[in-house]
Amino acid sequence: MSAVKVELVHNYDCQLGEGPHWDDQTQTLLFVDIDNSAIHRWNPATKQTKTTIVKDSSIGAVVPRKSGDLMIAAGHRFASWNENTGESETFKEVNLEFPTSRFNDGKCDPAGRFWAGTMGREKVAASPDRLQGKLYCLDIDHSVKTKVYPVDISNGLSWTSNTMYYCDSLKLTIDAYDYDVTTGEIKNMREVVKFDREKEGVPDGHCIDTDGNLWVAMFFTGQVIKVDPRTGEKLQYVKVSDIALKTTSVCFGGPNLDEMYVTSARNKPLIEPTENGISGALFKITGLGVRGPPANVYEG
Repeated sequence: MSAVKVELVHNYDCQLGEGPHWDDQTQTLLFVDIDNSAIHRWNPATKQTKTTIVKDSSIGAVVPRKSGDLMIAAGHRFASWNENTGESETFKEVNLEFPTSRFNDGKCDPAGRFWAGTMGREKVAASPDRLQGKLYCLDIDHSVKTKVYPVDISNGLSWTSNTMYYCDSLKLTIDAYDYDVTTGEIKNMREVVKFDREKEGVPDGHCIDTDGNLWVAMFFTGQVIKVDPRTGEKLQYVKVSDIALKTTSVCFGGPNLDEMYVTSARNKPLIEPTENGISGALFKITGLGVRGPPANVYEG
């Protein structure tokens, strides 16, 4: 195994970078800056970025749509998005009983449904209005179901063929659910791993490798932790940055899906006096010796 290497890809200065998705068709990386309502598409081959702005709301998650365009979870709505024209079509609005809540993170499951969750308003990082979030699923027929509630900060999602892993960050856990790929139903929630907030940080976004292990971005500590969800064992700690401590999410990418992209945040007010410079940047980790499955797209 080659040595693990962490490199700064680009200093986007994101207020709240989130939701990286490797677009296998275009060999580019999609991710969002929630607070700046921006969708970024990074092309590693050309080292160019295409940025579009969602003008009417924050943007919590973005995924490609099989039929073309993108799907977004923005503000309170699931919608399609044309990144060339900025045209959008709202499919459903959710969580309207909490007007100051917003979508925070999302991802597609193996059947092509778009799952995304909400959270309450934050005055400081990782301190939202409590229990105002829910995890929603936009099915391929455009119907929406509430899957988990109430939650504080809806975050990471990963799947196998029969299990869904989910993170409500303030619980400091990753939970597993039995998952039916045909119906999208989940049941039998159980905790698979718990983190120490002071020593390890707050679990945020995560992804799964082809060995079935989870890679969890840890907010406040600038690291990614590899976890075996079948045993709860923490297998590896990878330091991303001593400055960009608010690591937010991860995904596998690259031609062989063996590179890991890591987003980060520069939330205000700045809590750590050392937070400056490269906080909010995009990072890449190589040499992990594992690869991820291709990311799922929305089939509706």
